[in-house]
Amino acid sequence: MLEIMRNNASGWIVKILFAVIIFIFVFAFGMSGLNNSGDPTVATVNDQTISRAEYQQMYERAAENLRRSNPDLPSAQLRSPEFKQMVLGQLISEKLLMDQAEKLGIRASDKEVAQGIASVAAFKDANGNFDKQRYLAALREIRMTPSEFEASYRQDLTMQKVKDAVGATADVSESQARQIFDWLGERVSLDYIEVLPADFRNAVKVDEAEIEAYYKANQDRFQIPAQVTLRTLSFTPAYLAKFQTVTDDEIAEYYAANKDTMQVPEQIHARHILVTVKDSDSEAAQKKAKERIDKIYKEARAGANFAKLAEDNSDGPSAPNGGDLGWFGKGAMVPAFEKAAFALDKGEVSEPVKTRFGWHVIKVEDKKEGSTKTLEEAKAEIKNRLAEEKGSDKANDLLDQATDRLVSGMSLNDIASELGIETESTDPMPAQYLAQTFGMSADTAKAVTDLAPGTAYKSPVAINGGYMLVEKVEDIAPSVMALDLVRQTIVNTLKDQKGAELAQTEADKIHAALTGPDADAAAKKYASRIKTTQPFNRQGNIAGLGQSQPLAKAAFKAEGKDWFDLVYTMPGGGAVVARLNERIPASDAQWKDQKQFWMDQAGQNYRREAVAAFMDDLSKNAQVEIARPDILK
Repeated sequence: MLEIMRNNASGWIVKILFAVIIFIFVFAFGMSGLNNSGDPTVATVNDQTISRAEYQQMYERAAENLRRSNPDLPSAQLRSPEFKQMVLGQLISEKLLMDQAEKLGIRASDKEVAQGIASVAAFKDANGNFDKQRYLAALREIRMTPSEFEASYRQDLTMQKVKDAVGATADVSESQARQIFDWLGERVSLDYIEVLPADFRNAVKVDEAEIEAYYKANQDRFQIPAQVTLRTLSFTPAYLAKFQTVTDDEIAEYYAANKDTMQVPEQIHARHILVTVKDSDSEAAQKKAKERIDKIYKEARAGANFAKLAEDNSDGPSAPNGGDLGWFGKGAMVPAFEKAAFALDKGEVSEPVKTRFGWHVIKVEDKKEGSTKTLEEAKAEIKNRLAEEKGSDKANDLLDQATDRLVSGMSLNDIASELGIETESTDPMPAQYLAQTFGMSADTAKAVTDLAPGTAYKSPVAINGGYMLVEKVEDIAPSVMALDLVRQTIVNTLKDQKGAELAQTEADKIHAALTGPDADAAAKKYASRIKTTQPFNRQGNIAGLGQSQPLAKAAFKAEGKDWFDLVYTMPGGGAVVARLNERIPASDAQWKDQKQFWMDQAGQNYRREAVAAFMDDLSKNAQVEIARPDILK
């Protein structure tokens, strides 16, 4: 079994995900009980037909659901042959399942349908009771009548009962679940020598001929895409604020009425030392981390320079800065860390504190008590807030006036001048960035992109925070960046390439020595360069080296302590010579704690496999004829 898992792990994942997607698709869009007599036939499945109306309803609901979940989805994807074939494929699967349900005498009862619908969260009121009005409103939203939905729901339940009956035959034993747990939970560590391209950077030379040759051969890498420049007139509170007048009296009045909200929260300036360890790590790793943090804590309490301690010992990203976290208030850190930090006085050091990141020792450098801002301190903030409020009050009226003028043929600059505001001109930008930059819809961004220069879009465009009017200023054709602008990039790339080649050559030399006839002498020669990784799992994310499935596969396959047969290239271009250091079995203690979970997971996986095999068998033995292949194009 383990060998099967090793060879087909990714296939299992794909099948499981596919089964989940199919189930969701069936539940969301399954249709039955529709009278399609007289409709053109799209396909036949054994002795059953799929009508054009049945297919069209399934297609429309599937497309609508995808649009709701992904508003920016291109319409072309919903019209693609792949999407249409998926819809028809689902209908075929439903016909096959319902045919089997009839043969097996399986049908969801009225009581099961009623109980199932009543249990849907979307149909319940605030007290958790079924609400008929919510139910009817939800059906109107998806354009279904109660009879259609209930028939669809009955079909979904019936098909699920067939699947449950098939899956019930796929029992899993404790030993099978334990095999999966052991296989996934096993970890290894490596001894390795890494040769990096950077080691040869200073020795690598790049001449002008190489630079020019690379530039000519890689023009596509230096393409500047087609761009547009726009003139815009925005109607958002933030933009209109700059054209509003706010007096000192208004600011003072606002401050007096809202002084209680002008609070500066308590803050602390702290440093920390982090020893990373996860709850899922082995007991040995947990113990080692605790011993390490205790030692650091004793040194800190004894008066050692905390910043230096952090720089030398912390595993956190702030280590190079002496563990400095800067100023922060409550809510910025995880609860356990925050509680310990805010309990300290200035200059105090905390005892070791455990969070999900590991163990911390914290030192508070300074503290600021909470206070109320003075009028002078709050003035700029209040002025901006009041200006935005005034801008918000005027936004709709100004937009209406501007739209009327736009329809009459006025330019954006003239409109802005009459309204007492100003247009803005964008820098050149690729058309595909319009939606992201302004928050407009994908369809609107395309319509704006397609405008002729000097032409305005005739409707207000919804953007982040309000609306704007848009005018195309210029289309800029795609071009290639000048060599001088990309010269250093090319030099760096060529140096990296040459460095990687030299690193590979050096690693091959080291590997040959360590595996050759004078291996003992080579082992002594390179002993100081050998490092050991932290334990890692089969996903292949190796701390200090990066992601490498080939290296991880070799590590888990290894039996002894010999250097691996190959030199492995890492994502950054480094070359690694490696051997197995330690194999760490999955934890017995964790198995005892998690046994039921793994039994459940293995059972679910086996049942999905059984259902997938059942559906595959039904499909292979079914007589399916596509009567209207043109519909799927």
